[in-house]
Amino acid sequence: HTFARAPFAGKAARLKASERHVVRREIKQPLKMNAVTIIAEAMDISTINSLLVDVTQAERSLQRELFDTVLKKEQVSERLAKHQNSVVALGPVQSGTTRLHSDILEMSALANVVSDQVRQLDTERNSVQATIAKVVLNVDVAACMDGITNSLENEEYEAAAGFVEALIHLQASLTSSGITKEKQHAQFDRTREAVANVIREKINSAAVEGDVVQVLTYGKLFPKLDLSHEGLSKICQYLCKRIAEQSNLDRLASTQGSSEGGGNCTALLSELFRSIVSCIEQHGADLVDTFGNNALETLIRSLNKECDTCGSQLLKNYMDYRNIFQTAKDVSAQNRNLVAAVESAVDPRVIEEYLEEIVSMCQISREYNRFLIDKLHNDPPHMLGDTGNMFNGDHYNRSLHEVVGFYVRLEEFYMYENVALAIRINEQGDSLTGSMVDDIFYILQKCARRASETGSIQAVCASLNHVNNILSSEVHNAIEEDLQRAGSNFLDFVVSEPSTEHETRQPQSATAVNNADVIADNVLVLMKDIELNLDGMFVAATEGERIKSCLHEIRDISSIFRQLSHDAIKDFVQGVLSHIRPIFDTISGQSYELNEDQYSEHEGCDPWVQHLLAELEQKVFQNLRPHFVSTSFDVFIGLFAEALAARMEGIVVNELRFSQLGGLLLEREIRRLILHLSSAFPHASVRESFARLTQIATILNMETPGEVVDFWGDLSASRLTEADIKKVLKLRTDFKIEIINSLPASQSRD
Repeated sequence: HTFARAPFAGKAARLKASERHVVRREIKQPLKMNAVTIIAEAMDISTINSLLVDVTQAERSLQRELFDTVLKKEQVSERLAKHQNSVVALGPVQSGTTRLHSDILEMSALANVVSDQVRQLDTERNSVQATIAKVVLNVDVAACMDGITNSLENEEYEAAAGFVEALIHLQASLTSSGITKEKQHAQFDRTREAVANVIREKINSAAVEGDVVQVLTYGKLFPKLDLSHEGLSKICQYLCKRIAEQSNLDRLASTQGSSEGGGNCTALLSELFRSIVSCIEQHGADLVDTFGNNALETLIRSLNKECDTCGSQLLKNYMDYRNIFQTAKDVSAQNRNLVAAVESAVDPRVIEEYLEEIVSMCQISREYNRFLIDKLHNDPPHMLGDTGNMFNGDHYNRSLHEVVGFYVRLEEFYMYENVALAIRINEQGDSLTGSMVDDIFYILQKCARRASETGSIQAVCASLNHVNNILSSEVHNAIEEDLQRAGSNFLDFVVSEPSTEHETRQPQSATAVNNADVIADNVLVLMKDIELNLDGMFVAATEGERIKSCLHEIRDISSIFRQLSHDAIKDFVQGVLSHIRPIFDTISGQSYELNEDQYSEHEGCDPWVQHLLAELEQKVFQNLRPHFVSTSFDVFIGLFAEALAARMEGIVVNELRFSQLGGLLLEREIRRLILHLSSAFPHASVRESFARLTQIATILNMETPGEVVDFWGDLSASRLTEADIKKVLKLRTDFKIEIINSLPASQSRD
């Protein structure tokens, strides 16, 4: 230690603690650092001792590992022996693998040789098959060509078309086989054209002869020639020509100037539509089977085009034969009173014949359209395509629209003329109403129904407007004039003594009122009848609104005539009231300030009620009841009850004074009057009319003014206001005005 310490003492002392730690850490890694270098750097004894301890521990660890390895020597030896045996066994495997690899290489070479030979044989086989196919196709083509030639010579055109159809299929095969396309097409076109020319000649000859069976037979051969469109066109052309011949416009020309011209036009138009319908029904399905799903659509379009031409010509000829344009001018002139001579005036009966003919044409057109619509819905959609916009045609629709325009003008003239005639020849007869009431509404209903049968919204709305104008002008003026003329003799008729002549003779005043009342009812009946006829006819929203607007205006006319009737009845009521004025004078001259003795006297005698009822029953009700319709008489009773109650209220409030017994007497008289009238006329609201007067009588027989507060309670259920109640209370001579005025308003309402 002294030797080691002396030379290194100073330097070791200079080592820092951190350096010693580094040295110690490095000693723990003896494999990575030079041990001599470490020891040389560690000059401190403590460091060296520490290093020695570390080295000793490492040595011991190595000894333990070495000892463990020595212990495993036997296991390692056993494993090495086993591996040695495995190496010996792998020798035969290696030699077998080598032989297998060489065999595989040899077989692969042989497979490549065989594959090349197979590919060469397949190519040669395809060439042989192509050659055979060419030979077979050439034989088939030659057979078809020979078949076509023989069939044409034997006039077996269906067989020839069949050979052409077979040739068309062979054409596709020949094209794919590599033969020159130009040569193929040229040969095929020449052959097909030769057959097609022969069939064209035959179908044209059949069309000239009018043989529809042959036309259809030859036409059905065109699809086999790959000329379906041409064949279908020829069939449709022939059918259209046949339809045009059947319409036979010359037949209409032969009737020009005769009375049968218009009817003949209608018959021809009907025959035209029936021919088209029959043609579609007879040939449509057959053409679809032959030419495909679009054949029916093509047929309908072609026939509709012919229908458009023939139908429009028929309508134009009809307007010429009937001279509709000039007739419409004459009608307009007559409406403006420009035609003075009676013999030159237009006869409404002739106009009616024209109207019926036009309506018949419109109905025929609607039935034709309905058939096409049903055809669209009943047949499968793929058979028809889009045919919804091709019904009739532009020319026919324009002509029909023009005819409907003339119809509107003629119908207006017919309505005005016949209504004016009905008003002029109005007769009284034994009926409660004049003859013009039934005549007018028969004419209006007939014209409205006829307009609906045209199916034209233009004609329907125009007709409804004419109905409204006629009712609001001509008919209204006629009824108003009748009421004005009849008002003067109404009172004389009412107050006359009943007699046999009186019962059988219908007064003009009652007839005028009945006419207005029945017309008001008939307007509503006419409106409902029009609604029923038009139900479901016009489905478009705008058309429905137009119809509703016209019907609403007609419905308003009913209230106008009802008001005319009510106003006239009000005048009658005032006349009756003036007739019974002496009875009112009796009431106003009677004293109701009664004591008990006077009240007892009045119980035994009736000063005015019995007299009033007798006068009304014998001279008013008995005279009027047989001559008024039930609704008018009920209105008369209702208005009379209201007027009678108002007149009596005016007498009670303004001319009389009461005691309690007088109020009790008034209440008894009023109740008796109400009981008689309500029993005699149960349909009239008599009690409602006398409700206010009844409440006045009830107030007048109260014992004290304060009782009215408890009696009435809520004034909302009363016909009298608070001011009215206080005014009635002041009619009592035994009530003090101060007490009545002191009644609190709140108590009067509670």
